[in-house]
Amino acid sequence: MTRNFKKLKQSKKSIWQQIKNFLNDLLLYFSNDPLIRIKFLPSFTTRQSISHKPKDQLARDGENEAAQFLKNNNYIILKQNVILSGGEIDIIAKDKNTLVFVEVKTRSSKKFGQPYESVSPQKQKRLHNLAAQFIYSLKLKKINYRIDVVSILWQKNSAPEITHIKKI
Repeated sequence: MTRNFKKLKQSKKSIWQQIKNFLNDLLLYFSNDPLIRIKFLPSFTTRQSISHKPKDQLARDGENEAAQFLKNNNYIILKQNVILSGGEIDIIAKDKNTLVFVEVKTRSSKKFGQPYESVSPQKQKRLHNLAAQFIYSLKLKKINYRIDVVSILWQKNSAPEITHIKKI
């Protein structure tokens, strides 16, 4: 009996959270901000990985953690896992009047260094090309944008260590 009550209580909480998210999205939809409109464009392919490999699960968890971190720092998440012809953009967000393209790197140890150290100059160039492709595809002109890296070190039995590097 108590188990069913707990499930009912959780489902009510989930329903209220969904309603709250819907109303928030509705308010955003009717804003005149052209960056916010990106959130509601269906024209971009996104990926939802179904792989159960530990590495892929860590990456998904890291992206979700990064999105929550950005939300907690007053960013508005517009899109996640956007696939373009040159690759994938992990998170597209809005920070004040700036469109932010975020690369998320997650590791479970420092064995190969900090996660952000894996964003090589070649990867940075590819991220800049993807950002330009995204902006061009939406015909956005004179737009402020930047590329950030959210680095997450998530070791067993500890809270994730998040490092946010702006303007790479």
